[in-house]
Amino acid sequence: AAMATTIGDNAVVIDYDDDFIRAGYAVPEREPGVLQPALVRPAGSGAGGETSRPIRDRRVEDWDQLEALLADVFYRQCAWVKGDEGACLITEPVFTSKADRERLTQMMFESFNVSGLYVAEQPVAALYAVGKVTGVSVDVGYSVTDVAPVVEGSLVSPAAQRCEAGHSLVTAELLARCGEEHRRLREHERDAVRDATAAVAPSRDDASGGASLKDETYTLPDGRKVSVPGAARRECVERGLFCPVSRAGLVDAAAASIAACPAEQRRAVVDAVGVCGAWAGRAEGLDARILADLEQQLPPSTKPFLASTPEYMPPGTARWAPWIGGAILSKVVFTHNQHVTKVEYQETGPSVAAKIKGRD
Repeated sequence: AAMATTIGDNAVVIDYDDDFIRAGYAVPEREPGVLQPALVRPAGSGAGGETSRPIRDRRVEDWDQLEALLADVFYRQCAWVKGDEGACLITEPVFTSKADRERLTQMMFESFNVSGLYVAEQPVAALYAVGKVTGVSVDVGYSVTDVAPVVEGSLVSPAAQRCEAGHSLVTAELLARCGEEHRRLREHERDAVRDATAAVAPSRDDASGGASLKDETYTLPDGRKVSVPGAARRECVERGLFCPVSRAGLVDAAAASIAACPAEQRRAVVDAVGVCGAWAGRAEGLDARILADLEQQLPPSTKPFLASTPEYMPPGTARWAPWIGGAILSKVVFTHNQHVTKVEYQETGPSVAAKIKGRD
């Protein structure tokens, strides 16, 4: 048991989306120590060259690029030493294929020589971060939002939903309403404009018929100014998340996900609706708006409630919920030998990943 404890103490937790890889040693009471942009600049393209994203819609598209990013995370930022690597817990998005999970397992053991590996599901980890084992995780990502019910720590896979709604779409909708000159802003500048000016309407009625907000001018650090029309400030959130043109919004996905749960589980999961995401976790009023819209769409017998962050958790918990939940989980799984060891991997190969999932 002593060996198992030391493994858990130096575990690195990895949680990823299209925009960032969040990583760091498993200290549950704090935010991830490493935020690695999930962007790769091909060799020889220079500082101004085009970048590409190895992860799109929460699915790995370029494994070599991901490996290069993770090598930097492990060996430089987490200071692992080659030949003496620690254990790793990775959170995995819903809808990850068995083949992709095996490929990730193979990379962890063969490229990074990890001493132990555990793969946790993002929705389970996100709810764990707010002290829940049963609930609905609404994870608003970069380009997609995943809604997944969890009962007693197990994902209700058939009821999970993914919709095309995310914070990059909010940004795109905002800038589309701000005039031509802003098309050339770099991504972090566009995000800064969104963070300063986008606003969540308290209800759908307010969004369409409420008093309009005042125009804003945002000044970038170099002095350039971006003027944002008042109407665009709420409209970007409506179009990017709640009522996109010609497709379902995130509350539609959440209502469909809850409806797809067996009847006896519905009441239990709506008691803890956990809204999380790098932008969603700090967008003022977003969780309350999701709750209000959801309540209108659900039958009166299933009244939803938000899963609030416990007082002992850091204030940024909703932003980094899957990572923080992964850090909490890692203290349990490595201590109780629920992870895959190097020996098990050598005996079984990549298909050993099924051991962790317990349901393939």
